[in-house]
Amino acid sequence: MNVHTDLPQVAALRLEVERRLGRSLACRSDFAILVSEIERVTREHIAENTLRRIWGRMKSYDTVFGRTLDVLSRYAGFDGWDAFCAHLREVAGTESDLVRDVRSVRTEDLRVGDRLRIGWLPDRLCVVEFGGGRTFRAVETENSTMRPGDTFECGMFILGYPLAVDNFVHDSETVPRYVMGTDHGLTTLERL
Repeated sequence: MNVHTDLPQVAALRLEVERRLGRSLACRSDFAILVSEIERVTREHIAENTLRRIWGRMKSYDTVFGRTLDVLSRYAGFDGWDAFCAHLREVAGTESDLVRDVRSVRTEDLRVGDRLRIGWLPDRLCVVEFGGGRTFRAVETENSTMRPGDTFECGMFILGYPLAVDNFVHDSETVPRYVMGTDHGLTTLERL
């Protein structure tokens, strides 16, 4: 059985393997270490290039054999791939949510020149001004990567949720995405 490597369960298994190994897999030597550790713990072999493909460090096949996922799951401390997936279903929290009764601001509800005050942990605060369409410009910033004059595009701000913006222009460089409040979301959202 072949399994697509972009499945959420495969991503979760990669994290679990890295946790067991005690490091993230960033360079080729990390994968060589993992090959040795898998052999030591499970007495089974997975090729380094197979691991690199699963971690997205090599572009070729976008599937992996179920047997390979079984070995990785055993290395991570489970009886196999099916047991790992069952464990995920039991312990994983909900990763989706219907957003009701929360404070939010939609760009279509704003007029050019309206300002919002946004904040996120640990101590980031910004005042942004709506420029029309989906565009905003930072007016005031505290303790943030964003600086006055930086611009971005956004369709909605939701209190308690991460803010992902598009086409963030910072220091004359355009970055396709910038995310604020990645772990705890926006802690401040106020129309001024």
